[in-house]
Amino acid sequence: MTRLWEVSELIAMEVDATGAPLRFRWREQVHPVEHIGKRWRVDLGWWHVHIWREHYKLATETGLLVIVYRDLLTGQWYLQRLYD
Repeated sequence: MTRLWEVSELIAMEVDATGAPLRFRWREQVHPVEHIGKRWRVDLGWWHVHIWREHYKLATETGLLVIVYRDLLTGQWYLQRLYD
């Protein structure tokens, strides 16, 4: 089962020199990234409401499997999905 939030939660992300996630803070806990399983970009709606994001499917050292994304228009990071 997964939890997908209709409105993604804003998170604080620390990245390496290439912009890849290293660790993030969610609900007052730090989650170091153990493995990046997948990375992809989405560029939609440029003709209407522009959505430009870079998604990552991550496993963390704290046992989470999540999908996070960086809004490439604002630079902010969000938690989109949590796998149980």
